[in-house]
Parts: sequence; C-alpha cells; structure tokens
Amino acid sequence: MPDIAECAANLTAQPEVDFPDTPFFTGAEAPCRFEAEVYNCVVRGTIPPEIDGTYYRCMPDWSWAPLYEDDVFINGDGAIDAVRIKDGHADFKQKYVRTAKFAIERAARQAVYGKYRNRYTDDPRVQHEVHSTANTHVIYFENQLLALKEDSKPYAMDPNSLETRGLYNFNGQYTAPTFTAHPKIDPDNGELITMGYEAGGDATNDVAYYLFDKNGRKLEECWFKTPYVGMMHDMAATKNWVLFILPPLEARSLDDLKKGNKHFAWSETQRLTFGILPRRNPKPEDIRWFHYDNAFYGHTGNAFEGDDGCIYLDAPLTYHNKFWFFPPAGEDAFTHSSGKPRNDGQPESHYVRWKFDPKATDSRVEPTELINLDGEMPKLDERFVTKQYNTLFLAVHDRNAKYGPVGGVYNTMARCNVNTGEYKYWSAGEHTALHEVAFIPRAPDAPEADGYLITIANRRDTSLTSILILNATDIEKGPIAIIELPFRLRNGIHGSWVRKEFENTTVKPALL
Repeated sequence: MPDIAECAANLTAQPEVDFPDTPFFTGAEAPCRFEAEVYNCVVRGTIPPEIDGTYYRCMPDWSWAPLYEDDVFINGDGAIDAVRIKDGHADFKQKYVRTAKFAIERAARQAVYGKYRNRYTDDPRVQHEVHSTANTHVIYFENQLLALKEDSKPYAMDPNSLETRGLYNFNGQYTAPTFTAHPKIDPDNGELITMGYEAGGDATNDVAYYLFDKNGRKLEECWFKTPYVGMMHDMAATKNWVLFILPPLEARSLDDLKKGNKHFAWSETQRLTFGILPRRNPKPEDIRWFHYDNAFYGHTGNAFEGDDGCIYLDAPLTYHNKFWFFPPAGEDAFTHSSGKPRNDGQPESHYVRWKFDPKATDSRVEPTELINLDGEMPKLDERFVTKQYNTLFLAVHDRNAKYGPVGGVYNTMARCNVNTGEYKYWSAGEHTALHEVAFIPRAPDAPEADGYLITIANRRDTSLTSILILNATDIEKGPIAIIELPFRLRNGIHGSWVRKEFENTTVKPALL
C-alpha cells in the first residue's frame, strides 16, 4: 500500500500550477501563492519602543506556472509585505497588487502573459494591456504606497489595507508609459525625482525625466535620447543634478522580441555609461554622457556634490554580468563566462566612487575604490540622500564562510565607513539568505546612521522566514529582536521603512 509521499509523487500537478523544475521555482524559491495576515507575531527579544512604523517589501511571486520555462524569476506577481511595529509588537500582512495582469490571469485561472517584458510572447488578447507586475520596489508618496515595476506606471495602494487603488499617473501629469523602480525622494523638501526609460516604446532609446514637489505637482519634465538602449534600473540625484546609469544589459530589437527572445541580453562590447542632467530647467541638449569599460552597475548607494563643483556617485561595481539570467544573445545563462567572475586579479566587485566634472572635455571616467567588499543592495540613512554621507549598509557574502549562502544570495550585512574603507559585519550563517536592509533612525534628529536595521531572513534550516531588527551602531552582535512568521516567503527585491508621524518630517503616514 503506497503512503502519502508515494501517492503525491505519482500524481502530476494541474497544468496551470505545474511549475518548472528549475532553481527559480523549486525548494526555497517555490512560489508561495498566498495572501496572509498574522496579528501579534511571535517576537524573540525586545523591539525598542521608539520603533513605530511599517516596513514594506516587494516580493515577486508566481500565481501561475509560466508560459515559458526559461522565464526569469523577476517576472512573478508583486506581493507586498507590510510589517507594522508599535509598542514592541509586530503585525504582518501580505497582499498581491491587483495589476491588470493579476486580475486577468486570476479570471483565466492560468498564465496568459508571456516572458518578462516581451508582449510578443503573450496571448494576443492581452498584448496591449499594461504589463506591470508591480514587483520590484514599494515607496511612500502622497499619502499612499506606490508599487513599482520599471516597464509601467506605478500602482497606488492603501498603506494600511494594502488594497490596490489602480495605476497612478500623478493626476495626468506623468505621460510616459514607464517609471523607474528607484525614484529618489529629497529628504529636505520631499521632492520626488524620477524617470522612465524606453519611454517611446519597447526598445526605444527615449528617457523621460520628471520632478514632482512633495504634493505631487509636476515641476520639471525633460525627454532625451541615450547612446544605446539598456536596463536603466537605478538612478541618482544631488541638489542640482540628476544622474542616469546605462549598464551594458542591452535591449533586444523589436524583431528579436517578436521571435520570442528575452528583453535584455548582456553586451560584451557596450560600455558602462553615465549621463548627468540639471535637476531644474533641463533641456534635452543639456545631457552629458560619460563612459567606462564593459562592467555591471546594479544599484546606487548615494550621490552628492563636492566643493569642487563636481558630482560624485557611489555604488557597487561588478566586473561581470551579475544579472547572469540575461546572457549574451544566443548563449546559455547557466554556462556562459560573462556571468562568472573573471580570473585576472580584479575583485569580483567592490564599492566605488565615480567623479563627474560638468566642465570636463574628456568623457572617460575611472572608479575609485571606497570599500573592498563584494556586495550589493546598498542602503544608507535616507536623511542623507543627495548629500555627503559617512555610513553605508551593504549586503555581502561572509568572507570567512567555507561555502557561499544557500541559494546564491547574500547572508551577511555590513556597516561600512565610506571615508576610511573600514567595516563591521554580522553573518546569519550559511543556511540563511538575507535581503536588502532598511534603516530606521533612532529619532528624527539622531546622528547619521544612529538607529536600527530591519531586513527579511529566509532560513533554509527551518524552511521559515523571519524579520530581523539589529542595532545599526552595534551590528556585530546580530539581531536584538527576531519577528517570526509561521511560513516561508520567497526572496524579495526592495523595500522601504515608513516611520509613524514625527514633527518636522516630510513624510507623515497615517498608519492604523
């Protein structure tokens, strides 16, 4: 007589939920496919009473088996996590963003949208629908959440209920069809600095820059062209400038997309390219382009202006394609050398500084190393965005670990001094994947980086997920509080801490 395990192994899942047997869809990354609410989560340790607000996070999750097995993990439906913390207690809520894709596929009870950012692989009946999965980042602006995916406009959500309000175009002021996953909010005046690339349509080199005041009123709009079409995933801003980053993840042509190819392919010949544009009163002819070698840029740390009139941009720099799942055209993602570290003596990656002189006659730029760590997902005290700063928080690999973290993601968080290169860190162990951190100031007027870090930990040893809180000034001691969830979540991408109302702060969310 077969037991339950044998019976289950002999029965095939229904086609619409029969997920591919690949690392993107199995084990710790198997789709979760649920919405949840946990009131008064189990907390180990003590949550400091001054922590009062909500941590929001985006998680790409697959409601339905993909139409194509070679689709990438970042094409899952956006599920927003909210961790509400008050008086030492924590409540958890997770809800899918009701995008057009989510609603249509739920009604169909199967996937009808095709590959990541390739409408030509869709069911023809939805090729002209909005493609957003709203799964990359979530920010707070204009008393609402904006769930972001860079191929479409934002989806607005209620910050308390997580109910979807719908696509948001800033009351008709934002006309571009795309919107970055990484807008910047000026901590001094609340202005939102943003852009959309491929703004003229798929595979076009049009970029639309926008500036909004804290009340959502458009202050600036400027459209310009890039030297080539690439994945402009992040951007940066200073008091007077906006910076655009163009890594050599090149968009395929419309003909290639119509043949069913992935939207992006790593180019081994294009150069990492940077553009600078005046933040105010910009014109298309004002854009200046600078170039480096063929290298990867994922996420911005910070940018600021020096007393010398130059613009400085800090970020991790990687000397191979860290988005290996977009290999060169026609190559295998799992085996091609472009997705693997080089053996020429260079570091795999490090945190560097770029200098841009608006008056320079030479467009070539070279990086200066700040921190010798292989890491990504840089975060800082966001009160210092657009300004000179001292402290960076970075997701890294534990240098002393015998093996890399399970799942190929980061398992260590570091606190780094960008002026000295010194750092301290805490490792969660080889069985745990840590996600991007968010910084929580101890008080509105606390010194830079004086506060707490919050992040998600996916524990492979227990097959459960926890939310960790660390003292940012004593990171080596590990979590001071662990908020336990009675289930597993998948790897997320980005998130934001939104603090309960404080006097003299720009963002004043009305949380229950």
